[in-house]
Amino acid sequence: MDISADDVRGVRQLVRELEQTGDVEELRALAVRELVRLIPADGGQWYQFAEHAPGVRALALPAESFHADPTVIYEHPVDHPLTEAMLVAGTGGAWRVSDVAADLDWQRTHCYNLDFRPFGMRRHLVASSREPAGVVGYALVRGGSDFTEHQRELLGYAHPRIAAAERLLLERQRMLALAAAALDSVGRPGHGAVAAGEDGSLQPLDSVAEALLPLVRDDPRLAAPGTFRVAHTRVRVVPCAVPGVPRLVLLHDLAPGRAAARRLGLTEREHRTLEHIDAGRTPAEAARAMGISLTTVRGYVASLHRKLAAGHTAALLRTGRELGLLGE
Repeated sequence: MDISADDVRGVRQLVRELEQTGDVEELRALAVRELVRLIPADGGQWYQFAEHAPGVRALALPAESFHADPTVIYEHPVDHPLTEAMLVAGTGGAWRVSDVAADLDWQRTHCYNLDFRPFGMRRHLVASSREPAGVVGYALVRGGSDFTEHQRELLGYAHPRIAAAERLLLERQRMLALAAAALDSVGRPGHGAVAAGEDGSLQPLDSVAEALLPLVRDDPRLAAPGTFRVAHTRVRVVPCAVPGVPRLVLLHDLAPGRAAARRLGLTEREHRTLEHIDAGRTPAEAARAMGISLTTVRGYVASLHRKLAAGHTAALLRTGRELGLLGE
């Protein structure tokens, strides 16, 4: 490989800086800027072809160095002469577009920039790799002299290491978000969290979720956001912005509260009415949620005040928590 010790140190320093970034967009912007510095160019771009969905994402710095609409550039016709060479056949390193095109002189090419006409007006150095999300890579562009063999080797060396830093950051963000979901349950009796993977797998994040998960694992309602009950478990499915984890399943074990209600002589509907009040619902809203009349709910509320010896709503909810009828 035609790169020097200084090149290696420069790439390693870049990777260390990338590993300290706070999010993926910041990482990509820094990578583009630093690649343009390491390999002198007029501009750089990160790009991604979606594997199973239409559309292309791109980040160019400066913005005018590449066409403003990446779909114009990157969505090759199936029979485009560069498609197989650049995307299907693939490569372990980087290459100059001029190497792939040989001596062909198209009036217009769909590859990387509309200003690339006639061929050779602008020089492009390209690196791509296949990732689970599709074809991902970096491209550099300059006018005048072509990129050298050394510069191609340097981009080929840097690209997989930048990609590894990005994967590390994505995984770190994923683990932090999942840990936050699990920690949110700590100290709240009977609450647990489950991560639902894109493949449908369910991963309990704490001991409460591990105990409750067998009760709900096969329920088809886990596939969509919403709240429902299974036996004595309340299930809430919420979207999640973590890569590879489209949703979180929040579980609340209602069994202890149900047992406390029976011990205190509350009926199941009286207990549910208390939970609705705790959730901030009015008697009318509680009646609609339980499918009963407003008069019946008002009767349950009066019974709760009497059985729990609570003179007003705040006292009713405070007593309910103290007696284990309501979660924290």
